[in-house]
Amino acid sequence: MKSNKFQTQGDLAGCRVLILRGPRKGCEGVCVGRSQDGEHWAISPNDSREILQLRFEKEFGLLIDLSNDPKEN
Repeated sequence: MKSNKFQTQGDLAGCRVLILRGPRKGCEGVCVGRSQDGEHWAISPNDSREILQLRFEKEFGLLIDLSNDPKEN
């Protein structure tokens, strides 16, 4: 069985995300990396130069791309 690195909040940098709270709720974006405080992640919403500091699973979640090959999800 393959381990899920995201269950332990591994490196989310580069992952596509969905913003769950705040003024950008419902927007997609990309995770830039972990913030210096260790509790937040730097998230860049699509079509924006803005960087948001959000908490994983409370303020943003991973965006799942359901491909034709389930091994790629």
